[in-house]
Amino acid sequence: MTRRRGTPARRGHGRLDFAAINRAALPHLGTLCIRWLPGGKQQGDEWRCGDLRGTPGRSCSVNLASGKWADFAAGISGGDVISLAAAIHNLSQAEAARSLAEMLGLDLGEHHV
Repeated sequence: MTRRRGTPARRGHGRLDFAAINRAALPHLGTLCIRWLPGGKQQGDEWRCGDLRGTPGRSCSVNLASGKWADFAAGISGGDVISLAAAIHNLSQAEAARSLAEMLGLDLGEHHV
């Protein structure tokens, strides 16, 4: 993943810019899925695996173009890379956003909310 120093991941008053973090993460979603969901495989614009633990199978799908995802067996879904990271790693949305921003080398500024 290309580190992008200086890309703002915060908006006014120290709030995380979830949209900016999602935009920055989306081009790397295929690589993230390989890392986070290792038992899966790419099928067209989808990453398919068994579940959010990354087991082999087809019950969980991540759209690599949009970031929307669903674990159909568990009945959970989300609309972006941050929510996927949160679900996989059992993090809050803010914790997942911070983790992704750090991984991508985005500038969070001096104060963490």
